[in-house]
Amino acid sequence: MSADSFELDWDQETAPLEAVDRALYSLADRMSGTVSAVGSSWRVTVHPRTDLADPTELAHDLRTSVNDHALRCRISAQTDPLRNLIFALAFSRSGLVETDAGQ
Repeated sequence: MSADSFELDWDQETAPLEAVDRALYSLADRMSGTVSAVGSSWRVTVHPRTDLADPTELAHDLRTSVNDHALRCRISAQTDPLRNLIFALAFSRSGLVETDAGQ
């Protein structure tokens, strides 16, 4: 790890890898990062894009973004059954899917 990089850890139970990856992607204009599994945690090694970047601010922004994306992942998982039901109903009435209801 170079002098300008730093590490942050997230518990794998509270922050899925998808949330960490999405957070890094959303901040790619200001930092890059690598994710590795360390025990039951995700370890992110953050590399600021410029020497002028404030590591404290970058860490705060990354933590905020991971929390946001973790919440989005949980909401998505909880609403998947309803979303699938809505799609199934919409497609069943579109004429794209043949049904036996008319027989």
